[in-house]
Parts: sequence; structure tokens; C-alpha cells
Amino acid sequence: MAIPAQLRDSLQQFEPLPPAVSRLLRELGREDDEPLRGEISALIEPDKELSARLLRIFNSTYYSGRYPIERLSDATPRFGLSALIDVLLTDHLLCTGWSAELFGLNSLDFWLHGSVASLAVIETIRENPRKDISRAATLAALLHDVGKVAMSRVLLTSAKELSQVAQTENITFAEAERRVFGCDHSDVSAALAQLWGFPDFLVEAIERHHKVPLPDPTASVDAVALANLVAKTIGVGLGSEGLNFEMDPGCYTRLGLDFNAFCRVCARTAIAIKDMKAAYGLSD
Repeated sequence: MAIPAQLRDSLQQFEPLPPAVSRLLRELGREDDEPLRGEISALIEPDKELSARLLRIFNSTYYSGRYPIERLSDATPRFGLSALIDVLLTDHLLCTGWSAELFGLNSLDFWLHGSVASLAVIETIRENPRKDISRAATLAALLHDVGKVAMSRVLLTSAKELSQVAQTENITFAEAERRVFGCDHSDVSAALAQLWGFPDFLVEAIERHHKVPLPDPTASVDAVALANLVAKTIGVGLGSEGLNFEMDPGCYTRLGLDFNAFCRVCARTAIAIKDMKAAYGLSD
């Protein structure tokens, strides 16, 4: 849907991603998706504080367990390029402290919802690795709601007003956004991802996570839509929207998940949150 001009113009002034993330995003989707170790070192290691944080994260219980890495250049061969970008982005989001008051999300709520959705993609892949879900789908899950931040900065409406529209009209929260603004947060999130240079398949996954039914869905699109549901089901990032949203029910079957498998994904995601928060220096 068309994004209002005032909001679209504001996206041009939205904070850019760290240069290292922008550079590494260009490597996604190539047959050889591992940049040279020296280039990773040159991109990240001059920032000593960032390098120390990233090493701490990768050497946490959540990532390395008993087998730590000594240099950041070892992260890509060990964990993969998508994991390196994921950690860089997750750390960046925590440091920026973005919030989405229009949707009832403070900075920690917003960060946790994206981070846990990213976790849920990993657990979905673990549950059914044969479905060929791209590991990079975690990046789309991480930023699928970033449009809420942009909308909260520009649009002069309150979370209470949007909730009232949804309740009065008996519609989903996303539909209330479309009624009031002419677009919903998934449209804005996708526009930002495109500005930031995300590959088309990730932009598509972000843009379509609230679309019902999903036309010609890919495994990554289904995984991101499901990840949002998993995070909300275990109570992370409910905000004003709560569980008032739709998801294409075909996501489950296309991903090869029955009810029990979905419950396992939810349970493993919930269990992993404590270690994930500790990796990023947060107490439980």
C-alpha cells in the first residue's frame, strides 16, 4: 500500500545501518558468501569497543559454549555470514534504543520482539531443516517491525486511538493502521529495509508478514510470518496489538509443522531467551 508522503520522506532521514552491516549485506545471496577474513577485520576491529562486545557475544553460552573464537574473522567460517550480520544488527538495535510508542512498545520491548522472532526462525529451521529456509531470514525477522519505530516518530495518533478503531470496527490492528494511515507497519518496515540495501527476498518477507492469504509464498516469507506469531504466543512484544492479527494458516503446513511441532518451536524459543539476553549483557 502507498505510504503517506510525510512518512515516506521521513524515512530518508532515518538512522543508517552501521557501515559494516551495509557492506556485509551485499555479500548475501552470492555463491561464495564469505568475505575475506581480512575485510571483516578491517570493517569491525578498528572499533575496539564494538569488537569486544561482538567477541563476548560470540563466546557466550548461547553461541560458542565450550569452544570460543579468538578473532572476529573466525566468526564467519564458524557461524556463517548471516549469523555475523544478525549479531551486528541485534547489537546495533540494542545500542540505538529504538522504541515504538504508537504501538505500546518501549525500547526493550521492541528489541526483544525482533530478537526473539529471529530466534524463532532458527528454531523453525531446526524443527524442519528440509524446508530450505534461508538462515538470512533471521535478519528479516529481526527487523520486521522497524516500521513501527518510524511511524511512532511521525504520525500523530496514539496507541489507544488505534486500538479503539480496531475494537469498534472489529478488525485487526494492522487493518486499523491501514484505515487510519493508508498503510501498515509492514509496508514501512519493507521500505526501510529496501533503503538499507536488504536483498529483495528479505524485503519481501518483511513486507508480507501480515498479508493474508500469502500469494506464492516462499519458505522465508512463511518463516518470518510464523516467527512473529511465535514471539507473540510466548508473550514477547505484544504491545497494543497483542494477538489481534491474522496469519496465513498455510504457513504451518508449508513449513511442515503440525500443532506439536509449533509448540516445540515456541518452547525452545522461550528457553533460549535467557541465554540470548545474557549474551547481549542483559539480566533475565
